[in-house]
Amino acid sequence: MGRHLILTVHGIGEQKPGETVDQVVGAATTWLDGKPRPPIEVERGMIELAESTFDGNPRNAELFEVNLRTVTDPAVPQDKAMFAEVFWADRSPAPKGAIKTVMDLIWVILALGYLAMDNAEQTHSRKGVAPDQPNGRNTLAAQLVHLFTWIFFGAVATLNVYLLIGAAAVMTDRIPVSFSQNPALLFLLLFGLYAGGTVVGLGQSRAAPTYLRRVFWRGMLGMGAALTLCLILGPLGLEFWACVPSDTESCPPALEQFVAFQVFLLSLFWAVLIFLTIILYALSLAKLQINDTLTEHRRLYPSICAGMLVFWMFFISGLWLTIEQLLETVSWLSGGQLQRLFESNLNESIETLSVAFVAIVLLGFVGVGLFAGRKTYKANLHTRNGLISRAIVNRLAQWVFLFGTIVLVLVTIREIAANQNFEAACNVGIMDTNLISWALDRLACSQGEIGLIVLGATALMYRFSDFVSAGLGVARDIVTYAIRDKCYLGKDLETRQRNYPDRKAIDERFYRTLYYVLDIFPADHVTVISHSQGTVIATQMLADPRVQKRIGGRPLTLVTMGSPVTHIYQRYFPEMFTLAASQLNAAWFNIFRQDDFVGTEIEGGLIFANRNIPVDPGGHTGYFTDYQVWKALTDPAIGFDLFNPVPQAVQT
Repeated sequence: MGRHLILTVHGIGEQKPGETVDQVVGAATTWLDGKPRPPIEVERGMIELAESTFDGNPRNAELFEVNLRTVTDPAVPQDKAMFAEVFWADRSPAPKGAIKTVMDLIWVILALGYLAMDNAEQTHSRKGVAPDQPNGRNTLAAQLVHLFTWIFFGAVATLNVYLLIGAAAVMTDRIPVSFSQNPALLFLLLFGLYAGGTVVGLGQSRAAPTYLRRVFWRGMLGMGAALTLCLILGPLGLEFWACVPSDTESCPPALEQFVAFQVFLLSLFWAVLIFLTIILYALSLAKLQINDTLTEHRRLYPSICAGMLVFWMFFISGLWLTIEQLLETVSWLSGGQLQRLFESNLNESIETLSVAFVAIVLLGFVGVGLFAGRKTYKANLHTRNGLISRAIVNRLAQWVFLFGTIVLVLVTIREIAANQNFEAACNVGIMDTNLISWALDRLACSQGEIGLIVLGATALMYRFSDFVSAGLGVARDIVTYAIRDKCYLGKDLETRQRNYPDRKAIDERFYRTLYYVLDIFPADHVTVISHSQGTVIATQMLADPRVQKRIGGRPLTLVTMGSPVTHIYQRYFPEMFTLAASQLNAAWFNIFRQDDFVGTEIEGGLIFANRNIPVDPGGHTGYFTDYQVWKALTDPAIGFDLFNPVPQAVQT
């Protein structure tokens, strides 16, 4: 009699409940190389389990689906296999619709800050303090990354929100009612909107469920209060600060003065972010203090911060340019105050767009070159140089972000030196000046053409929002796993490990699924089949003493496919994701396609060399139904069988 439990853990994507477990059951019962499998009976089942202990907090139980498939051999009814799915795709659902997709894109760019914080904290140690002790990771690099995210979420993002709110208020002058153009009524409208944003920020600053969302709402509170005060005291209100015209000097209208103040604040915070990024690049050169055998570059946080600058500038500029285009092309919107504000002030808030555009173009060239190189050398790609074998966090892409940051610094320094009154020399030849000045001038002079391209890219994103949202899924799922509840920079390791609500919830699903299934199905052998991000979940949970206690010494086989466990997670987040093979108490086999851009070999001696099993190229998806994968699974080296798998030696 054989009783075999097969637990499936899917990777990133928009899987539906039951989808991956059905794929595994279907492939496991399909004829292989024309050899008929014995007839089997499949019983479908599903139960909803609680996400957490039902203790009244929250009052209503939060449930998740567990899809079960019981396979029986009619000829030997005692032989049974139970397939169970650990489903977690609903923890980061894809947005629906163009507007939600754009907002999700902006959120993902901002939320990359979580990855930067984790990488900075886990690759620097405070001198004289053990890394797992309180303040062991409270280093200058980590503090500056936290400051970077605070400014990004709490100042730059919120100022853009208030500028958008103000733009909406100013557009009321296009309403064909004369009193809507009354300056006093405009003041009251702006006051209501800004004060309203402050009140909402106050309420959400405590209620928001995650760390950086609370930072954003605290920024809405603080920035909203400051702007409301400036509105009252400034040129639109009591005029305590305002430009007063004289016989020799003219002053812009009061509204333009107020907007110019906001744009100045935005430029100031933007410049601080740029210089912080350069400092982070310098700090990343410090000696590593990580005691494992992985090599290559391991500090990713400066490139993440630089990437946030580049992508934010590109996509937010696209949003502002879209608004500007609407003002110019829609007849009843044109000619109003907002259009004049764009001409006099708001264009300055996107003046570094050209640098972001060049970085995006260079990233495109890197992507095309990487795609071509990987396509050409896809056989045994995992054995080649890291510049071509690594697609995720590729070093060439990191160099592009470094280049973009350096150029942003040069542009910012020149604007500061010129007191923001600099005009580019568009007709000067390369022989008439130095190379750097000529290149910066050409960027500034190409702002209009670049703006049109960015506007076109924004329109394409809107038109193909479904495609964009699908591509966003990868980044969103990875970021979801890194979202933290509180700052906890100065806490000990155990406290910080509990600080990831979505990660904790996903891990709890694994444990509760395993616990329930072993209650109803006392298996003789347990096999865990996982893919991509699911391999990270599986390895982390199999190292959990609770899980090992529940398995209770049963023979355990772990199959990871397309796994980023070591070359991404352990490399860049070593404190949280470094494993010891003995913790898993499993016979671990790793199957990967030679051209997989996410998963490759398990490094660092975690598994026997012959248990890293490459198969022919085929990308990253579709492992669960891949013929070559199942050919490897049923090989005697792994010995997968529906009812009586062959126990293999445990890796120690």
